[in-house]
Amino acid sequence: MSGLKTIVRHGFAGSGAATLVLAGLFVVNGGLQALETLLVIGWLIVVGVTLLLAGTRERLAVGGRAVGWPRVAAIGVGILGIGCAGFGLSQLRTLEVASGAWLLTAALTVFVVGYVTWFARECWTGGRQLDEEMFAVER
Repeated sequence: MSGLKTIVRHGFAGSGAATLVLAGLFVVNGGLQALETLLVIGWLIVVGVTLLLAGTRERLAVGGRAVGWPRVAAIGVGILGIGCAGFGLSQLRTLEVASGAWLLTAALTVFVVGYVTWFARECWTGGRQLDEEMFAVER
């Protein structure tokens, strides 16, 4: 494995584990009563498991077909982006329109969703603008 690939894979494994710990903290905190919290916990679990698998497995069998880790990572990062967009938009509804907090939340939501979408596309395509060797799948 190349140095960059190792860093990316360890990053996916670490962020997947951290996301699962965060979901566990929501559960321990008693967040199983509200539907919104259940949705957040489910979202965190799906993202965490997907990123952990992308960081620890070279290939994953999905429907009888082997899928390389970059595609699995792209799916996890894409789900992360969708959840971030939903959370950011839901926060915009609670703030006064055109206030400083509203503008900051809107700008952060657009930036985070754009960056996460770009990175998911990089993972899916195997590196268009980033180094292709970073997304290589071992045979």
